[in-house]
Amino acid sequence: MNDLVLTLPGDALANARIPPAEMERELLRRLAAALFSDGIIGGAAACRLAGIGKAEFQHWLGERGIPQPLGLSDYREEREELGEWLKEG
Repeated sequence: MNDLVLTLPGDALANARIPPAEMERELLRRLAAALFSDGIIGGAAACRLAGIGKAEFQHWLGERGIPQPLGLSDYREEREELGEWLKEG
């Protein structure tokens, strides 16, 4: 799939309590968390969207009390990632 570019109205975020320098990073993490916790994307995809590793993403979710559902697709992704990791080791 090609990259997707979202355009957000600047005035909608003008009063956001997020420092401008951290806006993109924070919004990507929050989007990844919402899609993941709603079961729309799996854990690996959420980590890629958030731009952080699995452990950091799980910690970030935990700090915010965001549910971390695990389904069959997450299990499959975990197996694939473990297989890749074992090949590299």
